Amino acid sequence: MRTNRLTTFFALLATGMIFGCGSSGLDTQPVSGKVTFDGQPIQEGRITFRGSGSDPRAFSAEIKNGEYQMEAAVGKVRVEVIASRPVPGKFDESNPGEKVPVGEMYIPAKYNSQSELTADVTSGSNVLDFALTGGEAGQAGGDAPAP
Repeated sequence: MRTNRLTTFFALLATGMIFGCGSSGLDTQPVSGKVTFDGQPIQEGRITFRGSGSDPRAFSAEIKNGEYQMEAAVGKVRVEVIASRPVPGKFDESNPGEKVPVGEMYIPAKYNSQSELTADVTSGSNVLDFALTGGEAGQAGGDAPAP
């Protein structure tokens, strides 16, 4: 009988350690929107919202057909967008018998590794659209213009 109680106790303890107890206290809210580059929807890519200051947590979502959905922490975030596409007519033929399309990262660094793009995630539902261009980076908000 005592063995069963100890087994149950340790099983519950392990479950608590694995899944945690209660919420993390992090205030996340739904965020969705559209992402275009030079007026065209980004077919496949990734968008990341990075916190600033003392809380640099990141929240990321897949971009499909120019749209994304995620949960992100409330506050000002730095936005990073990455995407690649095949280069027409270019192939990697380094492996004999294989002809693999070559891809390119076509989103400028000012929107990803050196992003200047920011947004404010607020309480409630957030619709944040990003119209990226080869020109200057900008700022988006809840009422950012749609592409």
